[in-house]
Amino acid sequence: MIATACPPPPPAVILALSRLRALRTEDPAAVHALSPAQDLARPWEPSTCAPRLREQVWYWCDAIAAWINRDYAWRPEHLIPACWPAHPHIAHELPVLACLRVEAEAALDAEPLEAWHRDALPHFLDRLAARLGQSSCRTGAHADWPAAARDHAYHSQAVVAERQHRIDTDVYPDRDAPADDPHARQDDSVAAANRSLDTTPREEPQ
Repeated sequence: MIATACPPPPPAVILALSRLRALRTEDPAAVHALSPAQDLARPWEPSTCAPRLREQVWYWCDAIAAWINRDYAWRPEHLIPACWPAHPHIAHELPVLACLRVEAEAALDAEPLEAWHRDALPHFLDRLAARLGQSSCRTGAHADWPAAARDHAYHSQAVVAERQHRIDTDVYPDRDAPADDPHARQDDSVAAANRSLDTTPREEPQ
């Protein structure tokens, strides 16, 4: 076969997508039967799916990844690595790409599928290549997250406290800080310096 077919979604994914499609028709009966809409699973966002549905989404994405590698990834840097479930940046995007393909194939004209080829797929592959860089994941040897140490530092107690202080100062500038708060002393020094530079004439009290 010159070009193979896109792997079809499993039954539970088809059902979830058909429910959402019914809501988009704005048919009153469908809207009433499926309400509340915010509780419906959205397969392009697996976190909204119950475990059984989420399992089917992930295995479908695995088939989609293999299909894209075989039919679209001509250059090695555009291959989706076999360890993609260990890469959240890929796992977030694959379900979206898969669902967009399903909707494009269900259209009554070629424009949505052309848009998938023109925009959705190339942009996904470009982001994939940019994020993986020269990672050994491309050759089948999974590499741990290079930025893990920096992410750990981001969540350290001292750094979190610093961010909270700056946010609180912005939102509640008049709130009194503890006398022994080093941030308060620093802010007082900055405020005094700003006052010394302020040459705006002040109106004397009557």
